[in-house]
Order: sequence, then structure tokens, then C-alpha cells
Amino acid sequence: MWLRVLPGGSVVVTAPVGSATGVIQQFVTGHARWIERAVARMSHFKSLPVSGRRAYTMHREEARAFVTERLAHWNRVYGFTYGRVAIKNTKRTWGSCSRKGNLNFAYTLLFLPRELADYVIVHELCHLGEHNHSKSFWALVGRALPDYRERRRELKRYLPRG
Repeated sequence: MWLRVLPGGSVVVTAPVGSATGVIQQFVTGHARWIERAVARMSHFKSLPVSGRRAYTMHREEARAFVTERLAHWNRVYGFTYGRVAIKNTKRTWGSCSRKGNLNFAYTLLFLPRELADYVIVHELCHLGEHNHSKSFWALVGRALPDYRERRRELKRYLPRG
């Protein structure tokens, strides 16, 4: 048996087929403290309406078009040159920038509020100029998004995959 707490605080118990109700209840009761802590932590997160391989396959090209358009829009501020743009099915990150100048983004950006997706895109774009999180990097981000701190704080309430 195993337990999972989803964004928003919902608890999911998975048990083998045919498990006795009493055994399941005992399992849940035995993990009550863990469940309470996990629900408290996960209740601050928001879930996205999609997850999994099938959703990724369905939305990858739509996400690519969205990210490509937003990169072009925001890169007018910076004028950076970048390599490949990849859309991925990531579980823990919204985006990344390689040393070679390739940009990677989670397909789930498509389902974030536009201002948060734009923050991720600008953040990764700025890594082309500063491949770190120094004051210079944040100054680059702030050039396009003066409210980046608020956007960053709000983004932390979402998980790349629900």
C-alpha cells in the first residue's frame, strides 16, 4: 500500500486489489501524522489540469508554439541568441538553459497563468546572458519584468506536474 497527497491537499490511498477495509484503515491510521504534515504542505500548492505521458503527447506541439511565440516576444528586450528549444515532460522543473544556449521548458507552462509562464520564459532567456542567479542575472530579469519577485513567489504555489 502507499499514500500520496496531491496539490491542494487531497489524499490518495492505493491498495492491492482485495485488501480488507480494516487493513487499509489501519494503514491510514498508522500514517496519520505523516498525512497531516503532507496535507498541510501540499494544501499551499495548486494543481494543473494535466499530467502524464498522454497529456504531454497531446499538448507538446501547442506548448512549443506558445513558448516559441513568447520567447520571440520577450527576446525583443534582450536580443540574445539561443539554440534548440525543447518542450519536455518534466516533473520538477519549469525550464532550464544549457551552457550551449539550448532552452528547455515543461509543456505544462501552457496551463499556467500567462504572467507566470512569461516569468519562466524570461528567467531562462536571461540565463543566456548570466548563467547563474547573481545580482546581474536578477537585474536582467527585472529589465523585462519589474514585478518578477511577486511572479516567482506565486509560481512556487504550482508544481510542474500535478
